[in-house]
Amino acid sequence: MKDFGPCMRGVWRLLRTVRWKVLFSAFLQTVAAAASLAFVWFSKRVVDIATGHIDAPLGVAIWLLVGIMALQVLTRVFVKYYEGRITILAKNRIRADVFDKALRSTWTGKDKFHSTDMANRMEEDIRVVTEFICVDIPEACVTMLQMIAAVVMLFCFSSSLAWILIWIMPVAVVGARLYFRRMRALTTEIRTIDGRINGHLQETLQHRVLVKTLGSVGASEEELSELQELERDRTVSRLGYSALSRGFMSVGFSAGYLVAFIWGVLGLKDGSVTYGLMVAFLQMVGQVQRPVANLALYIPAFIRSLSSEERLLEIGEMAQESESADVLLEGAPGLRISGLSYSYEGRSEKVLSDFSFDFKPGEMTAIVGPTGEGKSTLAQLMLALLAPTGGSIELYVIPSEAKESVPVSPATRCNFMYVPQGNSLLSGSVRANLLMACPSATEEELRAALHDAAADFVLDLPDGLDTSCAEIGRGLSEGQAQRIAIARALLHRGGILILDEATSALDAETEKLVLERIKARFGVSKTIICITHRPAALSLADSVCQI
Repeated sequence: MKDFGPCMRGVWRLLRTVRWKVLFSAFLQTVAAAASLAFVWFSKRVVDIATGHIDAPLGVAIWLLVGIMALQVLTRVFVKYYEGRITILAKNRIRADVFDKALRSTWTGKDKFHSTDMANRMEEDIRVVTEFICVDIPEACVTMLQMIAAVVMLFCFSSSLAWILIWIMPVAVVGARLYFRRMRALTTEIRTIDGRINGHLQETLQHRVLVKTLGSVGASEEELSELQELERDRTVSRLGYSALSRGFMSVGFSAGYLVAFIWGVLGLKDGSVTYGLMVAFLQMVGQVQRPVANLALYIPAFIRSLSSEERLLEIGEMAQESESADVLLEGAPGLRISGLSYSYEGRSEKVLSDFSFDFKPGEMTAIVGPTGEGKSTLAQLMLALLAPTGGSIELYVIPSEAKESVPVSPATRCNFMYVPQGNSLLSGSVRANLLMACPSATEEELRAALHDAAADFVLDLPDGLDTSCAEIGRGLSEGQAQRIAIARALLHRGGILILDEATSALDAETEKLVLERIKARFGVSKTIICITHRPAALSLADSVCQI
């Protein structure tokens, strides 16, 4: 758990982006609070006029009371509308910033957070933080002002009663504060467990066919039950602490109300208190009691927001890739690797050690080697997704000049057309998947890319390019999904095509057709790097790189 300071500074940074909107919301609520106090004053006046203690027009006083009530209603309605507007604006802005941080973070070969946990942080944690910033903070500030103003009015009515209530308040507040740190720790733990539950649900549903065939339905349900039981225990524990905190506040201010009531009754008996003042007493105690009771509710909200901000800070603290303008080389660049070494974070053994190779411009090179020897890792190093622990990787063009040789970096990633292992289609239409690589591609270019990838079958589907792809390409065979992924890569700009076992789900004849079409179309204009175990790629390759 992070210290209190960094989390508060994180909330403050977010608050600064919407501070003027929050201030306007606080102003509107201040108007509503002032109207509420004015209502107490004028209700006392109306009762005193009606009972003859004040000589003034009753009708005028009643109309003023009605006007004040109308002002209260209108401002409160508009405040809720305005709060909703600034909350969604802030939520969208913060989510976009966090999403950008996540996408631009460096990758070490293993994701720091489960994808569902990351999504949960970007949805639920951002919701908690934005509601605290846009709703709870202005409401809490106005509540404090309202409470202070109410105490001042109480002093005007009866200083003795005001002092009694003031002595009761600190006891209630201190009692509520005793469990602050424990509630915050429990909230952080609950959010973490919630992320694990969502991750388990997503993975199990995503791979439900595998779960069924392995006979693991019962085990998956049992794991969910254990996680839910753990979440229930922590939630019940937090509810207990929260109830104790609220209990201190409620007992303190219920006692305050009782004192005010008895004080007023005794005053009526000896004539020192009028009926109007009695009405004002009871309302003023509510004006003090309600704000402090509300402040008690803001304590759990404050704790939740700090826990959520802590989880968002963990994303914000992820190391970021360096940002610079794209470095796009003309033609078909070559790739020169010298003394390359790499080991994954936290592991001593090297995946690659002192590896060197020159991938010639405009040639097709097949990378072969046993499983687990670093072929896919090499592709990720070429793409600057991973940083080597030793050696260098450089792009160059012919004729080779110093200014035309550049080390790989995120800025050189635009030179690569990449097809990763497995099914990499996103939910949406086939067209949407293809346009990810080139949003400006024409219908003819889409059809040409599909043809080059031997994916003409798409055009024969009932909806053609607008055929829907389910999550991770469900609804299509593995081979069909792979060919669409290849077509998508072919639409991307860049002079180097990397196929990372991109034809593994194809039969030998279709694989050969795909590779022949790619080489015929791009054999000279692109440098092709094919990671494979299959003979078709080896037979078409100009050179072979053994790892």
